[in-house]
Amino acid sequence: MITRRVFCALLICLSAMLLGSCNSGEGVGAAAHTPRLRVINLIPNSTTMQLTVGGSVAASGLPYQGITEYMDIAAAPATGSTTLEFKVSVDGGATTLIDTFNTISVGLDYTFIASGPVEAAHSSVFLDTVTLIPDGGTFELRVVNVATSTNSVDIYLTPPGTDLSATAPTISGAASGIITPFTLVNTSTYELRITPNATKDVIFDVPIVNFPDKGIAQLVVYGTFSSQLVDAAVLNIDSTGTGQNYDNTLAAFKFVNASSVGAPLNVFVDGVLTLANIPFAGVSSYQKVSAGQHSISVQSSATPGSILLSLVTSLGSASDSSIVVSGAAGTLQGLVLSDNNLPAGFLRAKVRFINASPDLAAMDVYVNFAKTFSGVASNSGSPYTELVADALGSTTYQFDFNLAGTSTKVLTIPAVPLITGKTYSVYVVGPAAALQGVVAADD
Repeated sequence: MITRRVFCALLICLSAMLLGSCNSGEGVGAAAHTPRLRVINLIPNSTTMQLTVGGSVAASGLPYQGITEYMDIAAAPATGSTTLEFKVSVDGGATTLIDTFNTISVGLDYTFIASGPVEAAHSSVFLDTVTLIPDGGTFELRVVNVATSTNSVDIYLTPPGTDLSATAPTISGAASGIITPFTLVNTSTYELRITPNATKDVIFDVPIVNFPDKGIAQLVVYGTFSSQLVDAAVLNIDSTGTGQNYDNTLAAFKFVNASSVGAPLNVFVDGVLTLANIPFAGVSSYQKVSAGQHSISVQSSATPGSILLSLVTSLGSASDSSIVVSGAAGTLQGLVLSDNNLPAGFLRAKVRFINASPDLAAMDVYVNFAKTFSGVASNSGSPYTELVADALGSTTYQFDFNLAGTSTKVLTIPAVPLITGKTYSVYVVGPAAALQGVVAADD
């Protein structure tokens, strides 16, 4: 697999971390047709998206992961080039999330990507019109990385089941917001895996992906609610602009021991020991497993083989989950939480609060003495809230917990530093008479 020189200048999008986008380069060899645009909605916490271009609606009601084919740009002129305003709103709202300008030229095709969380959405526009003509038995592939969870990724296209430890990437160092040059690849059936640059830590895996012979395609790598895992879409550069999303076959979970079992806990996934010796108030790192249904069982490290709790749960593609176990050895209970590890807004951190005490019926949560959540029941969690934070963690908060509906304070966690962009879970653990607070960064 080799990188081939191409015969037209490629569009390089500026960093997708900026609110806006730009075009550079020149598409060559296109007929003088109305310029066309393909749109893809990669804003995970949106239900639908609307894009207007030059005041005309280009896409409306486009769901998350929805991809249009090429559409004529109604506001484009009959000849030459023009700069048009691109505006994005989501979920039928009147609030504009993205407002930027891009130059569009007659006879060329483009792809518009909206990505990132609603709180910090950004866009990229890149030129699709090229003069590459791959030979039979090959195809051309380039990568655009708009994931928020990793700055640079490596792409592996291998025969299914190939060990990556001794395998070089097909495309290396696809940086955030940058379109790579095209790479010439032999036509075959491939397993597609993605890793952070210069690692073998797989964060995306699909066992079978077929690319068309003599085709030209771009692989879009984008973020989900996960702090590590990503998803991917393949967009073909063809006469209609076909495209397809590929769901990650991986999921991730972490484990929280809020139980009163005397010894540390061991966690088994489908009968296989996955985490060992998690102490009381301990929070594991995220563990990658296959997406789908799993049997999770818990044993005391002091009595191996004796299952204290067994639960069956489904872990979604490219998702993060937290599994919290609380209570005494004979009455353990499990709570499975869906984690939202999308980046918080500018100079913000996200925080949620979990009542993991088996006998604290419900609690009110105060942040710097202001009631933020009411009646968080035992074995449940609050929604997320965003709090002002800075990059150094010098902004601190006091979290107080009262018996629900009363002024009786049962726990205080003072001077908790929060770092911008981070997501935190605050667990209240232990019996009501001896509560403890655990603050965990979910990354």
